[in-house]
Amino acid sequence: MIIRLERDSVCMGDDCTAPNAANLEIADTADLPELIDRIRKMYYLASIYGGKATWVLYKEQKPLAVVAQQWEEAKYLIDSGTRLFELFPGAAYGDLRFAYRTQQDPDEVFGLLLERSRG
Repeated sequence: MIIRLERDSVCMGDDCTAPNAANLEIADTADLPELIDRIRKMYYLASIYGGKATWVLYKEQKPLAVVAQQWEEAKYLIDSGTRLFELFPGAAYGDLRFAYRTQQDPDEVFGLLLERSRG
């Protein structure tokens, strides 16, 4: 499966490559932690001086996870065991986007998104 990624810019220099698109080939049986681990290993998410960048992973308008530069693992707003073929049934590709939440406290961002998802 091909995951097409986009992410927000973090500075004016980063705007030159906006929307900061990348493709990642990964097994459709991979779950969300595997996907995020691969994304981190390819250094796709910009690191911020001071080490406190907060990102929210979205599929369309639905938040899936919060990823923070200072965290070793993401926190999930859906079942972390969700496989890519479940997120994108019958598709050979999927689109995901990371929204940059500056240096906001990732626990606060996660809590707010969790509260909204419960509704």
